[in-house]
Amino acid sequence: MNIVKRRPMLCLSIVLFSLSIYIRYRIYGMSNEDVVILQDWYQHFYKKGVVSLANNSFSNYPPAYLYLLWISRLFSDWFDSIAAIKIIPTVFDFLSVFTIFLLARIKLEGDKPYLFSAGFFLLPTIMFNSTGWGQIDSLYTSFLLLCTYFLLKEKPFLALIMFGVAFSFKSQSIFFLPFLGILFLKGRIRWYHFLLIPTIYLALAIPAVLVGRSWVSILTIYVGQVGQFRSLSMSAPNLYAFVPDSFYDIGVWTGMFFFIIVMVIWGYINWYAKTAYNHRQIMFLALASLTLVPFVLPKMHDRYFYPADVFSFAAIIFVPEIWFVPILYQLISSLSYSIFILNASTIFVMVAALINTAVVIYILRKQFLSLQE
Repeated sequence: MNIVKRRPMLCLSIVLFSLSIYIRYRIYGMSNEDVVILQDWYQHFYKKGVVSLANNSFSNYPPAYLYLLWISRLFSDWFDSIAAIKIIPTVFDFLSVFTIFLLARIKLEGDKPYLFSAGFFLLPTIMFNSTGWGQIDSLYTSFLLLCTYFLLKEKPFLALIMFGVAFSFKSQSIFFLPFLGILFLKGRIRWYHFLLIPTIYLALAIPAVLVGRSWVSILTIYVGQVGQFRSLSMSAPNLYAFVPDSFYDIGVWTGMFFFIIVMVIWGYINWYAKTAYNHRQIMFLALASLTLVPFVLPKMHDRYFYPADVFSFAAIIFVPEIWFVPILYQLISSLSYSIFILNASTIFVMVAALINTAVVIYILRKQFLSLQE
């Protein structure tokens, strides 16, 4: 009982962390269309082994993830395929938890970092995305968090290595490039640091090449993903949730033009600002990049605001007055996920898009105001 009195936040953190573990245990057996696809990939590795890495026809994911799927197959005597698939993103949730702890240690004292990291581990969309849905958004986002941590610690070399790993897992990590670009223009990152991104990507592809996969297929994975769906919004809570797919062709070109205009304006405002970017401003900048890019880009998916879920929570460590933003992103993402998971009405994603519009405007306003501090 003494420890409860002396360190109540630590004890509460343990309770929250344990609760998250329990909930994850209860939901890990859930299945869906995406899990079935991943099970097919898993079975491919189970039957053919490591030589499957040479085959670019059964999966459109980059080698970095497929290595982990192959490794998970080695534990098939202990786990069924669903558990093996979902353990991968869940492990990276732990990495995100650890990074949230490191970020909190920069700003907070005592046991508050433990409470923040445990609270993050219990966020509904974080638990469901990895352990319930089996998606791998936690993989690249955890490395975006690490990238941010090293930038706050003024270690751009390590930061860009982390971004290179993130990009090797998912193309959606490019939502972070405007953030990195501004820090480059401000002299916080050197041009040669960006060479680490393709270097890491190519280095992680070497094992697949050694077993027979072609460099062409590896270098064009993300290009092929772009044209996979003909939809302006795959239940993404952004501007295009209100535009019918009958306007797909003109919508894509108009949307890309609008995206370029918006990002040029946003980039100019941030570049022109007479500020050296402190921790608070950097977190605002990162959050703005991760919310604005998928908001104005067409062809986004429901899960593409997962980094916003994560970074809105991380940001309140340095910007506590926006405490309600991560709560709203839990609501926004939950409404968006319901279309695929529960076959809910598309009205849900429209409501999410309306809320997200207000949130993005609020974040941009706060971010621009922070430049005057």
